Amino acid sequence: MKFLFLIAVAIGFIYALIRKPEIIAVVLFTFIIARINFDLQGLPLNTRAILSLALFGRILMDRTTNIKFSTFLGNGNVKILVVFLIYVIFVSMSQDLFTLDLLKELISSVLAAYFVFYFFLKNLNANHLKTAIIISGFICFADLAYTYIAFGSFPIHRIYEQFTGEDNASYDDILAGVNWNFFGQICGMGFVYIFCDLVKNRSGNRYIAWLLPIMLLGVMMSTSRSAIVGMLVVTILIILNGINYNDQKRRMAKIGTFFIGSAIIGMLLFATLGKYVNLDSKFLDEVISRLADEPVAILKRAMGQPYNIQSLGSMDWREESSENAYSAFLNLNLSEQLFGIGYGGFEARSLGHGYNAHNATLLLLIENGIIGFFIYFLLVAGVIVQSIIKKNYSPSLAVIIFILVFGLGQNREWTSVTTYLFVVCVIAELKVLSLNRNNCNLLNNLTPRQPVIHS
Repeated sequence: MKFLFLIAVAIGFIYALIRKPEIIAVVLFTFIIARINFDLQGLPLNTRAILSLALFGRILMDRTTNIKFSTFLGNGNVKILVVFLIYVIFVSMSQDLFTLDLLKELISSVLAAYFVFYFFLKNLNANHLKTAIIISGFICFADLAYTYIAFGSFPIHRIYEQFTGEDNASYDDILAGVNWNFFGQICGMGFVYIFCDLVKNRSGNRYIAWLLPIMLLGVMMSTSRSAIVGMLVVTILIILNGINYNDQKRRMAKIGTFFIGSAIIGMLLFATLGKYVNLDSKFLDEVISRLADEPVAILKRAMGQPYNIQSLGSMDWREESSENAYSAFLNLNLSEQLFGIGYGGFEARSLGHGYNAHNATLLLLIENGIIGFFIYFLLVAGVIVQSIIKKNYSPSLAVIIFILVFGLGQNREWTSVTTYLFVVCVIAELKVLSLNRNNCNLLNNLTPRQPVIHS
């Protein structure tokens, strides 16, 4: 039976690769965003590598489009991304931190970014990435629900591992399996993408609004404060931008009414969850503390009011870890401050005294130096500024801003493959806007002028 299933999967894969490569792209992006990866028995490559190589080979044989790999590398913003990744390699090599796994990760980052660019320009939309983020958000929600119902406490158990029996995951996959913030991040990304798409896209599918409470519930179940803050910040920005347009105000009113009602139902469901599933009472108390008591204590401390220090929980040591990271950067010599100490150097040197940096800004600065920090923000800030100038307030841009806010209290999210997917999607959007503007200017120049008739 298992053999027949594998044959059916292989046939479906080959058919999709030949006839519908977009399906393979959606699967690959979903695996990347949801951090799904496993080895296939008897093969030296894992699933992501096989999908990437197969899709790249299929694109090279595609004769139905003029989009070439050279066009991708010819884009100014893409060049900055490639320069940054090469810079990471050389800095890591100088610190004896370069590994084959790092090289494979950076190559996969370039290939995945190219796929986003390619399919966007080929189809003139981001439906492949939109589908992937929605599926990924639903997968992460399902993993959270499965953990709550079947185990009643963290760490989070992933559903796909129950079928693959995967026990030899990479560092990132192991981290994803125990760090509930990751699941909040993906659900939060799904929420802001769907919300922005509903507000900005007048021809969008309104049925996906039903996914908003699911993504919100996923963020709540993850207990990730970083995801909650990022979701609130981006949602407010979308609303502030949308009130400038009458059609968007009407859509926001409809979405808001639906969402408030569904959110209330979701909150009630979350509050009563412990009565119907196998939740550990102590775990439920910890969840409530992370979602309510800790933020209140932090707010009171910031306002100089009395607060319960026991309620600070993880936020207390997060502040300490950020302070350790800041001190570690100041203690580096001048050359290391300029060029960095390489990818993974923070952990290799144990600069956090047992803690991760929990601050993407400081981690980026320490491992890539001031020069690498500048290159990275030349890319990301440049893409954001160009989008604002061209009024390209797309869902992918909303996801980038969410990741930036989320990463302020996390680690490597800013330089993850997932981030590059959405950055390059916005680059492709800007490319299409420029092409459309140039075509309009060309048409205007070619249009013959009407003779002026004097009376």
